[in-house]
Amino acid sequence: MPQPPTRATPLPPEARRAAIVAAAVPLVCDHGAAVTTREIAEAAGIAEGTIFRVFPDKDAVITAVVTSVLDPAPYVAELRRIDPFGSLEEVLTQAVDAMRRRLESVWQIMWMLRISGPPGAARDTSQFAPGSRPDLTDATNTLAALLQPHGARLRLEPAEAARMFRLITFSSAHPAITEGQTLSTPEIVDLLLHGISAPAPTADETVSARSTRGTESTADPALHDAHSLPVGAP
Repeated sequence: MPQPPTRATPLPPEARRAAIVAAAVPLVCDHGAAVTTREIAEAAGIAEGTIFRVFPDKDAVITAVVTSVLDPAPYVAELRRIDPFGSLEEVLTQAVDAMRRRLESVWQIMWMLRISGPPGAARDTSQFAPGSRPDLTDATNTLAALLQPHGARLRLEPAEAARMFRLITFSSAHPAITEGQTLSTPEIVDLLLHGISAPAPTADETVSARSTRGTESTADPALHDAHSLPVGAP
């Protein structure tokens, strides 16, 4: 049986709101609008009445949770902790991981609250649907700065490469777009680096292939005829 919470340590209203929202995020992700203020209070280590000192009702808490999850600032902070002078593969791997962590929370909370999305969509009827899309300009610019030292390996300018990164990572990790077969981080990084084409043969491989063809053309005609028979032919 959970112990009754002790009297909450006094905090400025904004700090109290932030602490309550942080405690409520995983609960809303798990239970959606069915979460109770009692559960939120227990998670935050406060009395239930403390919630209503800074929020008018439970719906206001959930709305604040949605705003918090959609806020790209924590994602941008993660990007800024990446060393831009690591290998391009390392930079992309860490950036994809950071974006996937953000997307998983966003999709989970949208699903649980029946937000049909994307954020700001006029057709959305959920009472918790945000009124506008989050501004990802800072995120795109931060990623472009990470790619800047690797410009020699990029076919696109860093800013455009950052935009393509966001589009490819979003679609590759979205369970609906991928029909439930989301790509792993290494698969997304490989797609970003190499696309869908096989590596071009090296000069040595091309010469070797030509030599092999030349050898085959001078081989015993009987062997050539045998090799050309359909599989299973007598």
